Amino acid sequence: MLIRKKIILFLALAVGMVFSPSRAEKFDPNGLLGFRYGSNFTWALSGNTPFFWGNWLPQLDGHLDFNWIEPLAGLPYGELLDPKASFLRFQAGIETSPFYGAFSIGIGARPFKFNPQLEVLLKYENVTYWNSNVEMTLKDTSQASGIADSWNADYVLDRLYNHSAVDFIQNFSCLLDFDYYFSKRGFIGISFEITLVDISTEYDGKSYDYQRNIPVFSRDFIFEFSFYSHIPVSESWAAVLHGRQYQTGYSRSNGDYLKESLSYTKVLAGASYSWGNDGDWITLTPGLWFRGKERHYKGAFKEQFLIQLQYQGNFSFPVKSNR
Repeated sequence: MLIRKKIILFLALAVGMVFSPSRAEKFDPNGLLGFRYGSNFTWALSGNTPFFWGNWLPQLDGHLDFNWIEPLAGLPYGELLDPKASFLRFQAGIETSPFYGAFSIGIGARPFKFNPQLEVLLKYENVTYWNSNVEMTLKDTSQASGIADSWNADYVLDRLYNHSAVDFIQNFSCLLDFDYYFSKRGFIGISFEITLVDISTEYDGKSYDYQRNIPVFSRDFIFEFSFYSHIPVSESWAAVLHGRQYQTGYSRSNGDYLKESLSYTKVLAGASYSWGNDGDWITLTPGLWFRGKERHYKGAFKEQFLIQLQYQGNFSFPVKSNR
């Protein structure tokens, strides 16, 4: 049965890759490319998989988002955001994958009307494990298997839907984003995000975060640093570069570690193609990932190569400018 489940899951991810972009790895992390003042309705599909099976667990997700962009100067509703746009953002979204489902709400602001831009975004997210929460190892000891023995695809899939549970996560995050736009579709940027994770589980606080592909504690901090660029080379094509680093917090009691701090970095580079007036994008990015500590990884170097496919579509609303 376990082999059958692994085959079914792998085929589901493979099919998703053919048609599909991952939640945390959008080439446009702030989600504003192609947005207009007023209502914005977007959807996306995302999937990635390693070239060689091993330590990386393939990811697949789809999400639906609504953003209201309220200008801080004038009433340019329906017009494309300009590089010096200043606004308030109200956000709501739903997300699903083979492992979890989630909904989120957020509020953000770009208070200054200049380029480069600064945005602050506060977000709440509620996540439900689809009977998929797996108990992980969060510290290396001499008496038991270490972190590297559980932080891999086979360990998670062998226990998925069998030795796993229906649990719930609450995420509270704060994002600080810096962008520089050198054209309407060309930009580079960096972002910093801190997330407080609160998981309801009986696994002595040891769970797996499928959205970020990393083991986490029931009450944990996750620090994320990201850099990205979208450089147009023609009307439809653009070069894309995106890197992200995740790092969890650590916990100790009476001088002993309850969990170690875990981290990994992923770098993706590829091409993006766009079409249509509303800004539909498909992006293909091969890349490389690696963990922060060598003892947390027991795989071969070839297992660190992966490829990701992303589709993002925007639906325009018939809102007219009222200047």
